[in-house]
Amino acid sequence: MMNEKRISEICGYIGMVLIHSATLPPTIKVILGYATSLPPIEMVLLVWTGLFLFLIRAISNNDKLYILSNAIGFFFNSILLALIAFG
Repeated sequence: MMNEKRISEICGYIGMVLIHSATLPPTIKVILGYATSLPPIEMVLLVWTGLFLFLIRAISNNDKLYILSNAIGFFFNSILLALIAFG
């Protein structure tokens, strides 16, 4: 039982790294000026809002993996949103 819990936690952290590995490069490309176009603001707003709501739930449930994951995603999407709105 303890081994299954450890494996599921490892899978969760690997999943977090993979998800943020997919969203981080476009954000960095925009920041560094390598990207020629920004993602649509509607998409970023929906992702940003979803991550914020997931973060509230994770904090309420004291789920450390999801607190960390959603906080990282919320942070980078906030940067992307600011670049779209003010850039």
